[in-house]
Amino acid sequence: MFRRVVIGAAVACLVAGTAYAQEDAMPEEMAEDSECAQQLTSTQEIVQDKVDSNAISEAEAEKVYELLDEADALCTEGNGAEASARLADVNKMVAKGN
Repeated sequence: MFRRVVIGAAVACLVAGTAYAQEDAMPEEMAEDSECAQQLTSTQEIVQDKVDSNAISEAEAEKVYELLDEADALCTEGNGAEASARLADVNKMVAKGN
């Protein structure tokens, strides 16, 4: 039993150490991807709030979701600038819905 506890603790330390090392050595590209994902998430939350409150029509919502899908694909591909442009379009469309 003691042997299992020691092995489990050792594995936990190895996994935690690897995760910590990867976080510290975060390349700039990963930071940009993270920023893109954060922008996408915040925009999606705003859109969902507008849809839930019926502030935009169904047709506008479909266009907005299409742009969000494009922005998500661009973020995944690493095209943060183009994704930001799509998200700016979404924000303009949602702002008009007020």
